[in-house]
Formats: sequence, C-alpha cells, structure tokens
Amino acid sequence: MSELIKSKALVLQSIRWHETSKIVTLYTKELGLIKAIARGVYRKNSVLAGRLETLNLVQVVIAQKETRDLQIITSADLLDPFSELKADLKRLPYALAIMEMIQKVLQAGQKDEIFFDFLEQMIRSVSLARQPLIVFWYFLLKFSSYLGFKPDFSVCFFCHKKHFKQGAFFLLKKGGLVCMACADSSFQNLRLNENDISFLQRLQQYPYRRIHELTTDFGFSVDFTAMLLQYLNIHVGHRLKLESLNLIG
Repeated sequence: MSELIKSKALVLQSIRWHETSKIVTLYTKELGLIKAIARGVYRKNSVLAGRLETLNLVQVVIAQKETRDLQIITSADLLDPFSELKADLKRLPYALAIMEMIQKVLQAGQKDEIFFDFLEQMIRSVSLARQPLIVFWYFLLKFSSYLGFKPDFSVCFFCHKKHFKQGAFFLLKKGGLVCMACADSSFQNLRLNENDISFLQRLQQYPYRRIHELTTDFGFSVDFTAMLLQYLNIHVGHRLKLESLNLIG
C-alpha cells in the first residue's frame, strides 16, 4: 500500500511520457532525490498543468511505495516558478547546471532537509546576483564539502604556511595547496597566484544567504569553473559534463 507524503520540492527535470503524462525528477525536502510520474498532466483542464516544469519550486503530494522506483504525484501546488530567472539567459545556465549536478551526483532517497534549504537558496541567489557565476563557484565549493571532500585553501598541505605571496599549487587529488617552497618539479597541478587564493578563501567563508551580494573584477589567473569541476570529477569518481553550461553565450 502506498504512503502519501507531502513535501516541498525542486523540479530538476521534466520529460513527457506518452500522450498525457510526465516523468519528473524531483529533489524533495522529505524524500531526497526521487523520480515520479504525473499522470494526465497534458489533458485539458488538468490541475497539474504548468506546475511541474524544470526549475519550479512546488509543494507535492507523493504516493510512495518502497518497492517501486517510479513514485506517483497525486497533487502539486506551484510555490515559485522563478519566471525572471528562466527568462534571463545570463543566469539560467548556472541554475540549470546546479540542477544537473544534483541529478548526476546524489543517490536516490538521500534526504537532507538542511541541504534542501541550501539548494533552494542557491537558486534564489543565482536569480538575484549581479554576477551569477560567483554563486555557481560557491555552490561547487560547498557541494564538495557536503560530499565529504572540502578543499583547503588556508594553509600549505606540507608545511602549514598560511601566506602565499608567491602563489601556490592546488593539489586536485589532495584538495589542498602546496606553497612554492615545498613544491618541486614533480608538481603538475594548477598554479594559483595570491589573488586567486585570497578570493577562494573569502568565497569559501562567505555566508550562504548573502552570496548573491559578492562581486569581483574577475582578474584571476585560472578558470575556477574548470578547476572546481575537475576537482569534483576526481573525487566523485566519474566525469561530470554539465550540458547546461553550453548555454552560456
């Protein structure tokens, strides 16, 4: 017998199924990551019409049965469609990339109410930020920490030196810095200058509810997007190619 569960949810992906239905991937506050079917959503006068689009924030009722992989959506109320975000092609790719990352990394049923609130805030921050790329970098850093491999930009991995006037190498496998005094010719990792390191330290410590306020002149020596995705690739154990980022002009 199915159990009815009411939960706040973000629609990560929405795909048409046959003539009248949809298969929806949701990240929910009560159940974590799930796939569910919304039957009859394309029928005329359906109460679910327009409510289960990608990136919508909704309140759903799920008929859950542990023995099936595909749950059933019995009702959905639209809480926030993020309409302005969806219409802004400078911001939308970053929000979609965050949704894509959640789908590709988290396991089904991995519930975490605090992380759900963080994720919702990240989508709102992308919508509000003058520089949404910074919010995306912030998400990648915090998501790495959430998964258990927080990168450390505060001290040298070997000598624990805290100042990097000459820059340092970032060890992708270790998730830490190596100062120039400790580095040798065997290091083939990313070299960061003092400005890069200072910004990453500030970014990592910034309050998540205010991250949309942070700005920069982007005068960095490395591509932080590529660096942080490469870092995640190594530690997650498989290549994370985010198709959503191809939408960036």
